[in-house]
Amino acid sequence: MTSAQELRYAAVAEAVTLVVLMCIAVPLKHLAGVPQLVSVMGPVHGAMFLLFLWVLVRSWAEGLIDRIGATRLFVGAMIPFGGFVNERWLRRQTAGEAS
Repeated sequence: MTSAQELRYAAVAEAVTLVVLMCIAVPLKHLAGVPQLVSVMGPVHGAMFLLFLWVLVRSWAEGLIDRIGATRLFVGAMIPFGGFVNERWLRRQTAGEAS
C-alpha cells in the first residue's frame, strides 16, 4: 500500500467515524437517552483521528502533500462529511500525478 492510499483510507476512516458519532450517536444520546453509543464511538473516532493525523504528518514529511494540502486535509477532518471531500481531492491529486 502506498502512502497516498494510506492517506485516503485514513481520511475515509476518520470521516466515517465522525459522521457516525455526530449523526447517529449524539442524536441518540440526546433524543432517545442512549449515551452508550457515544461512549463507544467517541474513543473510536478519537483513535481514527489520531491515526489520520499521524498519516497526514508523515505524508507531509515525505513530500506527498504540501503545507496547503495538509492544512486543507486537517480542516476538512473537522467538518462532518469533509473527510469524504478530502478523499475525493486526494484521489484526483494522485490520479494527476500518475498521468
